[in-house]
Amino acid sequence: MTSSTLPPAATDPGAGPASDVLALLTALVACDSTTPTGEEETTAELLAGYLAGAGFEVDTERLAPGRVNLTARRVLGSGGPTLMLNSHLDVVPAGGGWTTSPFEPTVRDGRLYGRGAADAKGPLAAMACAAVELARAADAGLADVHGEIVFSGVSQEEGDSAGARHLVAALRDRGRLPDAVIVGEPTGMRLLTAHKGSVRPVVEVTGVAAHAATPHAGVNAITGAAALITLLEEYAASLAGPGHPLLGPPTCTPVLVSGGEAPNAVPERCRVTLDRRLLPGETQDSVLAEIGAVLEAFDSGGHGATAAVAECAPSTGGPSETPPDHPFVLLCRRALASEGADDSLGGLTVNCDMTHFRAAGVPALVCGPGRLEVMHAVDEHIVVAELEESVRLYRAILTEVLGTRGPAWV
Repeated sequence: MTSSTLPPAATDPGAGPASDVLALLTALVACDSTTPTGEEETTAELLAGYLAGAGFEVDTERLAPGRVNLTARRVLGSGGPTLMLNSHLDVVPAGGGWTTSPFEPTVRDGRLYGRGAADAKGPLAAMACAAVELARAADAGLADVHGEIVFSGVSQEEGDSAGARHLVAALRDRGRLPDAVIVGEPTGMRLLTAHKGSVRPVVEVTGVAAHAATPHAGVNAITGAAALITLLEEYAASLAGPGHPLLGPPTCTPVLVSGGEAPNAVPERCRVTLDRRLLPGETQDSVLAEIGAVLEAFDSGGHGATAAVAECAPSTGGPSETPPDHPFVLLCRRALASEGADDSLGGLTVNCDMTHFRAAGVPALVCGPGRLEVMHAVDEHIVVAELEESVRLYRAILTEVLGTRGPAWV
């Protein structure tokens, strides 16, 4: 697929980012890249064609059937840093209750509706358009920038972040990690320098099976799970407090319960899946140790049942943070301030692929058009004016960072 398959505005170099980005986003939202049932290849092909048309060297890597990573590179000038613009190709299932079809993008009252409009095809489209606009300006001698723009669209962020994990490992192995990364998520174009992580332990409560007509002969695992949930609520309450200055306190909540073997049997097993949100400084091991202490208290509480962590459900990953005074953060703040935009810093209470870049030592932050409250929601949408404005702000950041002649933080 080439850029000629996009709506006409997206292929007209003279049309400008405002018309490009809406046309590109409309085409992207029409692609069903749902995790785990949809496919990401059409989304990647649309972006690849658009970027290749502006001279980007494009590589698409298939990770599994329907699952791909897209990387596009363009060197501008000589020397300078490598800045990666990253976001994910996949979306969560649409569900029911929409007022419009989730994969038939519709503009109404100044908003584009569709699954992925904000999370995160809006950021993908805006990043691509800003990169293309700056490359065209540099080619025309209208932008004095030096460095490399790397655009990456990754697989399965809404699942287990397989795409970002693979990308970071491959770049590290080849010695090609970028000097900095902007991860596109809907933040209203505010710079977020920290985010929570998550671990999702699946706790199995084990009782003793018996006939339901003689419940006293067994130990009911579901009743035991109810008692355990009460202990876990006490644990969750103990986490309350000021917490992180940008993220608040950590949380723990039960999200899935399954148990029982038959309608006429005392259940021997019941599983409770927890969602534990982590702050920077916490690790999966430290949190599992805390939960393990709760389970030990349950085992010794005279319930008759026992509890243990059987496994951990998939998660995007752990928490991460880039220091607010890092030179990369300061450059991004200066770029937004120069455009009259909000340059204050914030934090993301959900987790995202930033964690994998930070684990590799790459400074990163989260920034993109759209609002957090519409993520994963019915009638997901993005304000068209904000989408168009984000192209200008992304370009300002690119110009500021690539105007440094070299990363001040290396």
